[in-house]
Amino acid sequence: MGLLWLWTCAPLYIVQALADTDLGFQRNPGLEVDWMLGEAGRMIRAAEEIKPWRTPGLQDEPARPTVPRRFSADIEYVTFESGFLQTGRGFFAQDANEEAMRVLTVRHTLGMSQLLNNHTSLLLGNESYIINGGDLPICKKLPFFGQQQFVDLFAWAANPAVSRYTGERVVAGRACSLWYLLSTNQTRISLCAAGNTPVELNVTLSRSGTTFNFTYQFDRLKLGSEVPEQLLQKPQICDSFAPACENGRGLDPVPLDAYIFHPGMSVEDYNIEDQNVADLAGYAAFICMDWLFHESPRLGHNYTLISRYSLEISPSFGQYRPCNGYPDTIPPGPSCVPGDPRLVGREAPFSAGEGELRCAAGSPLGFWYQLPKGGRCSTGHRPSKEAWATGCTWSVQKRLKTIQQACLLRNHNFLQYCKADVLEDKGFGRSMKALEAAFASEDSSLGGCADVGEPVAQDSESMV
Repeated sequence: MGLLWLWTCAPLYIVQALADTDLGFQRNPGLEVDWMLGEAGRMIRAAEEIKPWRTPGLQDEPARPTVPRRFSADIEYVTFESGFLQTGRGFFAQDANEEAMRVLTVRHTLGMSQLLNNHTSLLLGNESYIINGGDLPICKKLPFFGQQQFVDLFAWAANPAVSRYTGERVVAGRACSLWYLLSTNQTRISLCAAGNTPVELNVTLSRSGTTFNFTYQFDRLKLGSEVPEQLLQKPQICDSFAPACENGRGLDPVPLDAYIFHPGMSVEDYNIEDQNVADLAGYAAFICMDWLFHESPRLGHNYTLISRYSLEISPSFGQYRPCNGYPDTIPPGPSCVPGDPRLVGREAPFSAGEGELRCAAGSPLGFWYQLPKGGRCSTGHRPSKEAWATGCTWSVQKRLKTIQQACLLRNHNFLQYCKADVLEDKGFGRSMKALEAAFASEDSSLGGCADVGEPVAQDSESMV
C-alpha cells in the first residue's frame, strides 16, 4: 500500500495489516470499540497489579485529578479503531460504583459515508453489548473478546504508583494537565484534566504490529443524579432477539446468490452452517474492507478460497449474527454471537442504516446473511411459507464455483478497484464488477478465475 495514497487520502486512511486475524471486528465494524475498551481496561488493571513504579514527578506537579464516579457528557471523537479515520459526535456515560459504561458514536459507512450507523457500546459489570440501528435498535451480546470486565478509565490518574504528570496543554481551547498511565508495553493511555474534570481521553493500542487509537473530548459534564438511570441499564431489547420480519411472513422462499470466504484445508471447510455469507454487492463491500485492512495473501483464518452458492432462503429474516471460524481453524469454530437459532439473519454491511436495514426491500451496499445450523433444510426440502414460525429457513441448491482468493485479489488487482470505490464514496460498483467477472468465466483476460472444484470427499448433508 503506497504512502502517497495513505497521506493524500487521510479521511480514508487504512492502517497497517493485522497479523492476528482472530479479532471479530475485522468483519464486523463497531466491535472494535468494545475490544479497545476491554484492552484499555486490561492495561489499567495490569498497571495497578504490578509493583509500584518509581518515576520522578515534575516539581510543579498539580493535584492529581479525581474524576467523578458518575457522570455523562457529549463527546467529540477521533478514532482509527476500525482501520480508517472516523470523526464525529457521540456520548459517554459511566458509573464506576455500578460498574457501568455507555459509549455512543455516530459513524459514517465505509464506501458510502452518507449512510450512518449509530453505534452504542454498553458495558455492565462482566457483560458487553452493542446496539445498532438508530430508531429501530438491535442489540447483540458479545462473547468474541473473552470475559469482559468494567474498569474505570479515569481513576488511574489519581494513583501516583501507576501514572505520571507530563505537563500542561490546551485541548479545544481548554487548558488541562496531562497524565500518562505507566505501562511496560506499547499501549499508551493519557488523560488531560482540568482539575477533576476530564477534557480529553486518548487510548493507543498496538497489537501484532498494528496501531489502534481513539480520542474522546468531553463537553460539559452532568454529574450524579443528572445522569438518567436508563442510560446505564440494559435495555429490554437485549433480553430477546429481533422477531422475524413481518413483511416476509407467509411468503415463498427467495433465491440468493451467495458468496463466502472459507479455508480449503478439509471437507468441513465447505460446510456453510453457522457461517456468514453475502450477496454480490454485500460481499464486494466485505472483501474491500477486509483487503484494505490486511492487504495480505492470508486472510482471516487462512481463508484461501471464495465460493459461490445457489441458496433458497425464507424472507422472514431474524437479526444478523456475526460468526467466526471453522472446525479446523485456530481457535476452532464456528462461533457466533447469540441470536435466533433458526431464522436467517440479515443486515446491511457494517450494520448501517435504520434497523440495520434487516427488513428493508433493498440496501445500497447489498446485504450480509447468517445461516443458522438449526434452520438448514434437509436434502430435497425447501423453506415453506410458514418458515417464519416453524420449520427450516434455508437450503443449498448447488455450489456454483470455488476460486482461489489470490486470483481475484492478486491476479486481478482487486485492491485498485476497492480503493477507487472508497475514494468515490458511492458504493462498491467497481469491486462488484471484479467479483462478478471472477466467477463468470475462467478466462483470465476477462477477469475470470479457475474453478478449483469440489472438496476431496463429499457429505451431502453438510456441503455441496
